[in-house]
Parts: sequence; structure tokens; C-alpha cells
Amino acid sequence: MYYVQLDIRPTGGLTFRRMPSSILHISTYPFLPPSTMSGYLRRLLMLGAGRYPNTTVGDAPYYVLSWPLYHVLGAYPTPRRAYRVHITRRHGPKYQAKHTAFSKLVCVRPDKARERNEQQLQLHTWEYLFVERLRGYVASEEVEALEKLRSVVNLGSKLGKEGYAYIECTSEVLPMERKTASAIPSVLTPASELVGEPADFVFLYRHEHTGEIPLEALADDTPSPVAGFVPFWGGWPAEPVMLDYWTDGQVFIPASLLEVL
Repeated sequence: MYYVQLDIRPTGGLTFRRMPSSILHISTYPFLPPSTMSGYLRRLLMLGAGRYPNTTVGDAPYYVLSWPLYHVLGAYPTPRRAYRVHITRRHGPKYQAKHTAFSKLVCVRPDKARERNEQQLQLHTWEYLFVERLRGYVASEEVEALEKLRSVVNLGSKLGKEGYAYIECTSEVLPMERKTASAIPSVLTPASELVGEPADFVFLYRHEHTGEIPLEALADDTPSPVAGFVPFWGGWPAEPVMLDYWTDGQVFIPASLLEVL
């Protein structure tokens, strides 16, 4: 097994919407989820070939990296706790540029028609993730597949629900061996491996793949054969845990995670 490490540099605040989510409070994961990272890297490969897919809201096709050729494991703040989640307020979907009543010091009761109009406005609370750098990991049994990802350095695009980021640098393609060790995982760990362990748990989704796209076609505008999403629980252990890892002595990837992602 091999892996490549990618350093992702945001250009501002990011929002990776937690799912399931409420309508009026938009919360964010404090890291780049694997499913979002997979689509981001696929779009960068397409962008490098002079293509950019239409991903407008609606019945847009999926553009993600093929599985099991790639195991996209997400990207995380580095150092681990070097991030801040900022909460602010934003207008909801009924926003009107001329609406100013919310900011007036003295509230004057409006007429009936205007009152009905203003009642349609929703005020969201919105979370933004501020982080200097996200360190991502992608594993594969194929060196050529990982070498292809190294071509996206200096390319960037929209990332997540809100935000933009570019690939600052990548590592060489590095080999790993499987061994049992006590370590802090470098990526999320399936919750089933953390029974009885103190950890922070998060609810996530992974893509349900129904086929593969050949390596040479990943930069084309061929939609990915994805049927939808499958939920799973991941966790951050508070202490080193004894697990089977894929490791090079520096990075520790739970072997069980490659069976999920």
C-alpha cells in the first residue's frame, strides 16, 4: 500500500456542512470530510485538463475519484488543534437587499403587507472554519494513481459549502506496511474500532460507488457511477490506541478505514 500527502491552503473561511443538519443553524465539520475531498480532487484533475464540470444545485452528476483505486481519507488541521470555528449570522433564503428593519435601533411597527413580507426572512447562524492549512491523505495500491494526483499542485477551486482552497504542495508517493501498534491515528478511525476508548465522534457519509472510471479518464467530464451516500461513524481517539495500521512510521492510517473509504 502507498499514500500521498497533500497540503491544502484555504484562502478564507470554510464551511463543510455537518449532516444531518438543521435549517437555521449551519454547522461545520472541523476538517475536510473524505467525500468532499474526493470531489474536490477530481475537479482539480479536470481543471488541469482545461475542463470544469457544472456542479450547480439540482440534479448535478457526481464527479469523484474512483474507489477502490483511491482511498480518500480526508484532510485535517495541522497541527491537530490549530483551527477556530467562528459563528456569525446570515440572512436566510428570503434575503432582500432593501430590507433594513433588522438593523434599526428603533423598531416601528410596519403595515400588514410589509409585516407579512418581513416574516418570510430567516436569520441563520452560520459556522466558518478558519485554519491555515489542511493536511490530506490519499492511499492506493497503485503508485501511478497517486503520482497523477501530484499534478494538481497550485490548482484550486471552490471547496465545501462555502470557501476556496488550493493545493500548496504534495509529498512523494510513500510506501506503507501493515503492522499492529499503539499510536494516535493520523486520520479518522471507524467508531467500531473505538469501543470503550475516549474519543470525539462524528457522523459522516461516504459515496456508494456502483462502478469505476479508468485512471486515464479521470480528467474527462465523465460522471462518476455513484448511487448515493452511506452513513458511518468516525472518531478521534484522545489517546494512542492499539490497532492494525498502514504506516511508514510517521503516518498511521487505521487499516479498517480502508475498508470503509
